Order: sequence, then C-alpha cells, then structure tokens
Amino acid sequence: MDARDADAQDMNPHDNEPSRLAALLRYEILDTPDEHDFDDFTQLAAYICETPIALISLVDDRRQWFKSRVGLDVSETPREIAFCAHTIQGDGIFEVDDARQDARFADNPLVTAGPAIRFYAGAPLTSPDGHNLGTLCVIDRVPRTLRPEQREALSRLARQVIRLFEERLLTKRFAEQAALQHAILDSATSAVLVTQTDGTVARLNPAAERLLGYPAETLRGRPFTTLFAAADLQRRAGALTRESQRPIAADFSALTAPLARNGSDVREWQLRHRDGHLVPVLLTLSPILDGEQRLRGYLAIAYDLTLQAQLQLRLQQIAAQVPGMLFQFHWRKGTAGAFPYASEGIEQIFGLRPEQIADDLRPIFAVVHPDDRQRVLATIREAAGSVTPWHFEHRVLHPTRGQRWIEARATPLPQSDGSVLWHGLVTDITERKAQQAELDKQQEMNRRLLEALSEGVIACDAQGNLTLFNDLARQWHGRDAAPVPPEQWASVYRLYQPDEQTPLAPDQVPLFRALHGERVRNMELAVLADSTPRHVLVSADPLFAPDGSQIGAVAVLHDITERKRIERMRREFVATVSHELRTPVTSIAGSLGLISSGVMGEIPAHLQELLDIAYQNSQRLSELVNDLLDMDKLNAGQMRFEFRVQALQPLLEQALRSNAGYAQRYKVSYRLSNPADALVRVDALRLQQVLSNLLSNAAKYSPPGQEVELSSVRSDETVRVSVRDRGPGVAEAFRDRIFQKFAQADSSDSRQRGGTGLGLAISKELVERMGGRIGFDSTPGQGACFWFELPLADRVKEIT
Repeated sequence: MDARDADAQDMNPHDNEPSRLAALLRYEILDTPDEHDFDDFTQLAAYICETPIALISLVDDRRQWFKSRVGLDVSETPREIAFCAHTIQGDGIFEVDDARQDARFADNPLVTAGPAIRFYAGAPLTSPDGHNLGTLCVIDRVPRTLRPEQREALSRLARQVIRLFEERLLTKRFAEQAALQHAILDSATSAVLVTQTDGTVARLNPAAERLLGYPAETLRGRPFTTLFAAADLQRRAGALTRESQRPIAADFSALTAPLARNGSDVREWQLRHRDGHLVPVLLTLSPILDGEQRLRGYLAIAYDLTLQAQLQLRLQQIAAQVPGMLFQFHWRKGTAGAFPYASEGIEQIFGLRPEQIADDLRPIFAVVHPDDRQRVLATIREAAGSVTPWHFEHRVLHPTRGQRWIEARATPLPQSDGSVLWHGLVTDITERKAQQAELDKQQEMNRRLLEALSEGVIACDAQGNLTLFNDLARQWHGRDAAPVPPEQWASVYRLYQPDEQTPLAPDQVPLFRALHGERVRNMELAVLADSTPRHVLVSADPLFAPDGSQIGAVAVLHDITERKRIERMRREFVATVSHELRTPVTSIAGSLGLISSGVMGEIPAHLQELLDIAYQNSQRLSELVNDLLDMDKLNAGQMRFEFRVQALQPLLEQALRSNAGYAQRYKVSYRLSNPADALVRVDALRLQQVLSNLLSNAAKYSPPGQEVELSSVRSDETVRVSVRDRGPGVAEAFRDRIFQKFAQADSSDSRQRGGTGLGLAISKELVERMGGRIGFDSTPGQGACFWFELPLADRVKEIT
C-alpha cells in the first residue's frame, strides 16, 4: 500500500461498528448460495487487474465471508487475519504491494502459508448510507502494483456490486409486497376484476370466479360488459347521455363515463352468472393510474349483496440485470472531449462501437433522447466545472432495442495539464425503472384496495410486529398498529369472546394463530375499543414468501354488529312476549279444561265440539309459550341442569308411562325393546323432556294401529337411545333444517298434526348440554328413527 493510501486509512477510521454490522445484515446476503451475477464481477475484476484471485468479501464481527470467489477454495477466514478488515476502515482502495515486506502482514498465516498472499488490493463495498460492508479485492502470489486504470476500474466494479446488493434487496422486498397483496386478496370476501383500458378483462380473483361461475381463463380477454344485461347498460347510457348532454354508448363507456367527474363510481348492478341467473352486486369501479397519472386500466370490486366473496390479484417479479459500459472520458476546457477508452458494453448501451466515439462525442449525443440532451449536457458541465462526481439517469434511443433508460456514473481525476480524466460506468436500468413503476402501480392498487374494502385488514411480519391497519381496522380498534408483542394483542386492543365478558386468550387471537401457521375461518369475537362493543367475524392466513418461508400473517375482519343486534332484539321480543302470554294462556287453558270436563255443569252438544277445539288450541298455544321460554333460557345460558349418575332403563320406562296417553290419542302403542344396562350422568327432568319430544313426534306421524319402538344400545364409550316409527319418513327437502328453530315440514298433513317447530331444536340443545349428540335416519315411506347418544357415566368429564 502506498503512503497516500496509508494516510487516508488513518485519517478516516470507520468506528461506528454496530451501525456498519446492522447495515450489512439489512441486505440479508451473508451465507447465501453462489450467484452468477456476483461471479461475473469477480471474473471481470481478475481479468482487468490481471490477478489469479478475486473475491467479493463481506466482513462481519468475527470473520470475512466470500459471496463470490475466483482462484480460492475457502469460503471464509477469521476477521483478525483478514486483509479486508483493513480495507473497510478507509474510503478508498487499500493496496499492499508486497505483504512480506509489510510489518502488518509479514507474519500473517495467509501470507506465510496458503494462499501465500504477496499482493492485495481491495475496494470497499460502500452502502448508500456510507457503511463499508466488505470489499471487492484482487490477490496475487507475487509482488506487484495496480495501474491507475485498473484501480479506477476496481472502484467502479465495487460500486456496481453494491448496486447489485441494492437491486437484490429491492427484488426481495418486491416479492414480500406481492405476497402481502396476494394474501389480502385471498382473505377478503369481495370479488375483484381488473380490466384493460378498453374494458377487456385482464385478471380476476377466485371470489370473482365463484361469484360469476366462470373459470378465470374463460373470462380473460372478454369484454367486461358481457357480464351485464344489455338493457341495464342501455338504461345507464341513456341516463348519462341526458346528464352530460353528449352521447354515451351502451358499452364500457356507460361504466367509465362517471369516473371523469367523481374519480370512482359506486353503483348497484346485476351481473350475469354463467348459468344465466343475475347476481345483484354493489360495483365499485376505479381507474388504475401509475405514478405519472397515466391510465393503466380499471379496478372493479363487486360486493355480492347476497353472499360475500374474496379478493385476489397477482404481482410479477422482475429480475434486474446489470449490463454496463466501462469508460474513460478526457475533458479539456474549450473542447468537446473524447473517450480514450470504452468497453465493448457500449454496443449494448448505445448501439455503437468504441472506435466511433474515440474522438467524437456526436454519435453518443445522437442517440440520447431529444428531451434529455440539454439536461445531460448541463449536468456534465456542472460536474466538470466543480470537478465533482457525476451521476445522471436519462433515456437513449437504441437503434435496435428502442428507448432504454440508462444510469451513468463517473468520478473525476484532475490531470497535471488542467484537464480532467473521468472514470465511469454506464448501466442499463430499463428493467429497474419498469420494476419500480410496477411496484408503484401495485402499491397504488393495494392502497385503493384497502380503501375500497368493506372489511378491516390487519397484518404483521414474521416476528409478530404489527405492520398494517387499514382505515376500518383503525376505527374499530380505536388505534393504529403499535409495537405490541403478540402475547399482548388481546389485552391492548381489548378483544373478547362473543359474550363481551370473557377476555380472549392470547393464543386464540386469529392473527396470532395465523402467525403460527394456522388458517382461521369465520371466528367470532368482540372488540371493546369504546363504549359500544363491535362483533366481527375474522378470517386469518399465514403469509409466505416465494421460497416458502413465512413472512407474517394477515387477518380480515367482517362487521356483524348489526346482525347480532337484530338477533338480540328478536330474542328479547320473543322472551318478553312469551312471559307476558304465559299467565293468561295458562288461565284460559285451565278454564276451558274445567268447562269442557263438565265441572261447571252440563254443556249443550252443539257447544261441546267448539269448546274441545278451543281447549286443544289453548293447549297448543301453551306448549308454544313453554317451548319459547325454554329456548330463551337455553340461549341466555340460564337453564339450570342438575346432573346425577343414574341408570338409563328406569328413565326410559318412565318416559313410556308419561307419554302413554299421548299415544292413545293417536291410536298407536309404545314398546321398550332390549334396553341397555348403562349408567349415564344426566339431568333426569331434561332427559324426560327430550324423550317426550321424540315419542310424541313418533306418535303423531305413525299410522293408527302401529307401534313406536324405543330402544338403547351400548358401545365402548356411549349409549345410543333410538325412537323408531312407521310413518312416512322425513322429506329430503326438510332434512337439512329439521333441528332448526320453528322448522316444520310444509305438507298439509304435517300441518294438521300441529307442533311448535321448537321441539327438536330444544332437544338438540338439551342433549348437547348433557355432553351428547342427536341425529336421525330415515328412508321416505319407511318411517324414521331419531336417536341421541350420551357418554357413559365413567367416561363423562366433570361438567361445570
């Protein structure tokens, strides 16, 4: 190393080591596999500097690690013996002409043993924020010195290595952005379509496929308007024509015309499903503009007014290459300047040969974009006049490749005769520009997407740091994303169980579960950010990078507060009415019973039938009120259960005795068949209620003279109780809702038999509260078998 470099090293120490290490780790490149893009630089450095060894070396706190190497087999060496550890302390090339003659390195094992270093020259790899992360170095086993042009070329190549670091990091961030958008779209419930500027469908998400019934490949390339009813488009075009006083065609113009005035348009439409039926949607149409406000297409978000769907869009990854042209530009005041040297890369950049610009700048300025020429000249003159580094990005019109964006960098080296020799590199950055434009477009689409969604969206990174709250999420939680550990999300954001009383356990938060790899669908919880609780349904998914590693999680929240309020009002209304009706209904039924039985005196024959009808209907009304009250207690969690271990058979026998009169009314009989010897832990009163419901239903639907069979079968852990009739069976259309509240078959025969429609729903709730399950088997025309299973007493967990 010459004295000038030694002084520079001593005068410019980089002592902010923690910041330097942090900057190195930010690039996420240590211990990554070999990459051809980096190998090109080491090969080029070895070729230009005429050395057998060239390295891209990164220096952390304990070692120097080689991202790329030529002529050396090892992948790292300890930092304390690394030549590169000296290079990163300075701001320029660190050069050792003969290591054996240098006191700092004479005893270094890299000098005394393999690889027997005698010559070393390293250019620091300096990040944009000024940290030296490592070096691009060349090594020889014989003493030597770099020529000036080799030193300059090595410095330029080092800067290009840093540029490759930056573009590699940008590509990774771009992929993470794409993963976030994909996850948001996958988790949303609205259908999204993207069209070209002419209205043809460019892409759509799975929710749109489900909404419309078309596979994506069928709709791509088709006009968006083919999904609309022609009459609807005609009506809309007519209305717009009258409003604007100019003709609007009944095509895509009928959708886009309002955008010029409002920026976006929200309107109810009917989209035609593939099977022909019309789907009512709330359609939001917005223009997609790039950073320069140029129209790129349209974003259509269709909110299904009957069933919500999910959103999905796709992103493209763009790989950047670093082609370039190394050059020397000699400038002397009063002259146009010349290029003493230009590498073969000039053909790729400008479409020229090196000899064409050796003494003439006009061929280069001839291909510079006309709109950029004056600015290019002005920046060159400014940099030359102040003898400062030159950096400029501009367009060129390549003779075969068309318009390209290039980036030019050059560093001045003043000459003794007053002229300036510039050493520089020109690279093609067209792909990087396109990548940035695409990223801006995707970010704009993400922003519009989040604004247009009717759901709250929350996301976090792989470490559990909250990274995204859209506007709705901020409103609902009363605050934005904050540095809160995942274990404290539930308490800080006041998340509760749907009962609004029980705090949500930290490991039950949907975003927390998704962060640990679980997919969560439609989990209900309450957010108590202010005095009014908000109920939401949450779906959450992990986020994955293209390489399969998890980079975070996202949750989408759908507000169901109004639906819960309406349900609560309905329950309260039913409960209030039921309580108010119970006393008068009981009194009326009792009075009618007394009169009908003759206690009040003999009743004329023509009135007896009317009294019987009135009494039977008052009994049915009383049953309905009692069922409603039972259901209200079950919903409110106020029904008390007194569990006790007891034999099952006596309970079954008691049920037959209690319901014998009901069977006689319908002229059927009950039979207990093969009762199992089993102990169950149940509330006897509630079990009798279940049995009465099942036995009375069987009696009602059995033909006169038939027999209803009650039986029980024991298995290893449960006992099954079955009630089998010989009636018409359960209709196919009624099976899915047979255990729903107020569910009744629609046949007139069923109506004649009466019933509240609550018996089976109450029975289901009671059986499940006692730890069991209920179901049925039925073949039309061959009767039905309703059954429930209860755990055996020695298998029952303690019920609290």
